[in-house]
Amino acid sequence: MSRPDVGLEPGQTIAILPSAVADGIAAGEVVDRPAAVVKELVENAIDAGAARIHVRIEAAGQELIEVVDDGHGMSPTDLPVAFRRHATSKLRSLEDLRTIHTLGFRGEALASIAAVAEVEAVSRSRDGGEGSRVKIRAGELLTTGSAGGPVGTRVTVGQLFFNTPARLKFLKQPATENAVISRLVGELALGNPAIAFSLDIDRRRVFETPGTGDLRATFAAVYGSETAAAMLTVDEASVRGLISPPALHRGTRDHVVILVNGRRIQHRNLVFAIEQAYRGLREPDRFPLAVLSVLVDPAEVDVNVHPTKREVRFRNERAVFATLERACYHALRLSPLYELQSTTGGPLLELRETAVFSGGSFSPHPPLQEGRESDEIEAPRLPPLIYIGQLLQGYLVAEAPDAAVLIDQHAAHERVLFDQILLRLDERRPASQLLLIPHLIDLAPIQLTAYQQHDAWLRTLGFEAEPFGPHTIRLLAAPSDMPEARADRVLELVLADLAGERTPDRRVRETAALIACHSAVRFGDALSPEAARQLLSSLALTAEPISCPHGRPTTLILPDDQLRRLFKRP
Repeated sequence: MSRPDVGLEPGQTIAILPSAVADGIAAGEVVDRPAAVVKELVENAIDAGAARIHVRIEAAGQELIEVVDDGHGMSPTDLPVAFRRHATSKLRSLEDLRTIHTLGFRGEALASIAAVAEVEAVSRSRDGGEGSRVKIRAGELLTTGSAGGPVGTRVTVGQLFFNTPARLKFLKQPATENAVISRLVGELALGNPAIAFSLDIDRRRVFETPGTGDLRATFAAVYGSETAAAMLTVDEASVRGLISPPALHRGTRDHVVILVNGRRIQHRNLVFAIEQAYRGLREPDRFPLAVLSVLVDPAEVDVNVHPTKREVRFRNERAVFATLERACYHALRLSPLYELQSTTGGPLLELRETAVFSGGSFSPHPPLQEGRESDEIEAPRLPPLIYIGQLLQGYLVAEAPDAAVLIDQHAAHERVLFDQILLRLDERRPASQLLLIPHLIDLAPIQLTAYQQHDAWLRTLGFEAEPFGPHTIRLLAAPSDMPEARADRVLELVLADLAGERTPDRRVRETAALIACHSAVRFGDALSPEAARQLLSSLALTAEPISCPHGRPTTLILPDDQLRRLFKRP
């Protein structure tokens, strides 16, 4: 159905949009769900210098969103102007856009919110004047007047999207929208620990932060005290914050919070930089928790690339990536690796991510020498181990100075083989063993293509094969550490893996990890004392003896002083 073109001259097809339509389009760019309203209002409160910010939500934000702050407030003259499009107190010239220090600057947020809701704002500035009030509905200013109240601003948003019912259809269930709001306010609180935040949803207090400037205390308010106690400190010149130890992880990336110059951003490559620091320390498809503040010269970052200010662009992204990865890497390698926790109703001792057992922890690596440069940090080392025996045909029992030690024999052997494979690849000296009888292997088309493309690489790994029919190869040799019975299956897995898209570095490490996993002694295999001692000696020489290449722990260390407390011995 065509619409009438009112006010157009004959032959004219281009017209200026009515303000109501333009405001609706702008609102759609900035306000797509209730959480977007909360974000814009809270960021305004932060920019206003608030020390306390209270957020109240009813009916998942559709009926009520209220943000109250004690910031510098607005005068009766400024308050109605603030709801006009492109109204801002944060920019005066194009030059200001190149060095932005505030969270908001576009001058679209309040106007966009008011275009799709009923809004009341009450504000009083710090200059001692009287307070004022405005009411706006669907972008139309209804009333203005004086109002009493404390210094600061209260913005109340009701009946969100009442005039755009199509947008209501795209909202999720109330529980989902509430969860998004809760996570958003938590992230803003973590990014501003000097501000006291409180969040109420449907008259229930979700969390309240102290506002003391202590990031760990703020983290405890949002995630809980036990999780906060386990977090590791990152404290370098341009990167500060908290990251989780390898044993503490989640199934999604939703708990990685990155701030650039105080602004919460979404940046895929920076998240990947954090994950790279955990390489070899955690299982695949598990992700850390992190709150990291990155300081960048404002002139080196462009924050004006997205209507909601979620994304930024760096002039030298590679330098920011490297700085972030290095800071996380150092924090992980300097941390206590294992903590002992007393449990009730479960196993007597278990490896946990939190440190709550008598405040004690055991770190198997020596402290840094005073004055040592951060780039010279060594990977954690195991203490000297005396082999005792094998337990349950899968765990090796050993004694360390003032500690008992349990070692997962498969994970430990996997780490040893992984390091040996990487060393041989680095030195380009393949180690193969000829098979007594060549193995015929039928390959799928994608595997056959991978074999043809990566034949030289396979020889470097220790596999030697030759074509033997349209879809068959004859395997002549396999890596020297690999049991012959597993060679066919491992080669098939390697070829399937090579068929996928991999960067060269990732291909090397993932292939080495795959070969090591399938070549290692299995959990449940009996080991002779000589083989067990050799495994422990080799493990101590590896780069990351505390975990296998997939991030699973190899070793559990039980300090003597904690065992004495547990058994109530002097």
